[in-house]
Amino acid sequence: MRESPTAKGDPPEKDPLDGKLLLTYSEAAKALGLGRTTIYRLVKAGRLKVVHPTPRSARITRESLEAFLRSLEAPEKASEKGKGVVDRAREVLRRFGL
Repeated sequence: MRESPTAKGDPPEKDPLDGKLLLTYSEAAKALGLGRTTIYRLVKAGRLKVVHPTPRSARITRESLEAFLRSLEAPEKASEKGKGVVDRAREVLRRFGL
């Protein structure tokens, strides 16, 4: 498992994606702190890329998950309302140096 640096004095946190390149819908949902239904909606909207390693399995690419998180950063800078998905995404990006 890869570990990433955090703030001074804090023990390094484990990568929630465990270094995987392909994630199940449940793993992606857990990593983002969202529900599986939301992940399905993001895939349907084309915001997350899905590959099919076998005909009956679908996986979300880590690269598309990271790109999605980065895409959330820009629009939120304009308005600083409450903690939501964007704030959690920023926290994940910051934690893992993305």
